[in-house]
Amino acid sequence: MSLSKFLAATLSLITLGLAAQQTSAGEIAITQAQLDGLEIKLRDVRRATDEAIALLPATIIPPMNSRIAVPAPFAGTVVSANVLPGETIEKGQDLMTIASRELLETLSQLRQAEANLDAAEAVADRYRTLADKNIASPTRAAETEAQREHMRAIVEEHRRLVSMGNIKTNPDGSYTLVAQRAGRVVEANVGPGANIESMSPAVVLDTSDELWVKAQLPASLIGKVRPGDSIYLDGGVAGKVLSVGHTLDPKTRSATLIGTIPASAGLIMGQMVTLSIHREAAVGGLDVPARSVVWVGGAPSVFVRTGSGFAVLPVLLKGKTLKGATIEAELAPGQDVAVSGLAELENMIAGK
Repeated sequence: MSLSKFLAATLSLITLGLAAQQTSAGEIAITQAQLDGLEIKLRDVRRATDEAIALLPATIIPPMNSRIAVPAPFAGTVVSANVLPGETIEKGQDLMTIASRELLETLSQLRQAEANLDAAEAVADRYRTLADKNIASPTRAAETEAQREHMRAIVEEHRRLVSMGNIKTNPDGSYTLVAQRAGRVVEANVGPGANIESMSPAVVLDTSDELWVKAQLPASLIGKVRPGDSIYLDGGVAGKVLSVGHTLDPKTRSATLIGTIPASAGLIMGQMVTLSIHREAAVGGLDVPARSVVWVGGAPSVFVRTGSGFAVLPVLLKGKTLKGATIEAELAPGQDVAVSGLAELENMIAGK
């Protein structure tokens, strides 16, 4: 209510001689004219189906293992970048081409190892044949076979290096990074002409539309919040608690809470949100609008509509969010509580 409207309403009430009268301790009498003049609005009390445990700032994050990095297995210089941040890509799509001396050296070592393996296999086969005919020593045959296996291991090592990341090797000595899964490009860390170190992440991809939310849980709430509790974000987005840490971070003095929310929530990675945690309400819990709970005499209270006016009623506040509060009190579902004009009611109850 604006100041001018409040003054006008007050003057009108004085003129009409309808000033509120104290009827009993904790109760004030208000007529319908006063109720309209002070613009006091009412809302009904409802039985709680769940109760708010906490209200926390949170951040939208990608699910574990849904954000992947595509590393460059060999150091080199970026020849071309084929994707941009935010672009949707398919599995097998080319991401980046890199010219690399390391790759050329590894390919050369592979060809040399393959040649050595061919020679070792020929020697091992020859000595095994001679040993079987009692012409050569069986020990010598076993030594040549061991040498063959040694060369075979070297070849396999070089083949794994060349095939790391399922890269495509090009005739000019460069190689191309290929998307192993479909997704969306989050980062393309280097552009054409830039140098890249071996095993550095060249491209980062999001491969899932699922969303997680991360919040810092105060020490006072550890043990009160459990996996499976319901969470609600701005706009009524609903989800579940996935995990709750039980160790305090020495810097934040809080534990980490992770929750999951639907991909259809319309939120983006890194976005800041407000998260409320709920669980099934205990028997006797009641839901009231958050605006109806005020502190009177140092205790949470509500103004309950009575036949002649309002009574201030202390309540047990079990949880509160921006919109609602869960309380326990001597109230019945369907009773009305004030949600506006509370400052005026507090002044009246104090005799001001």
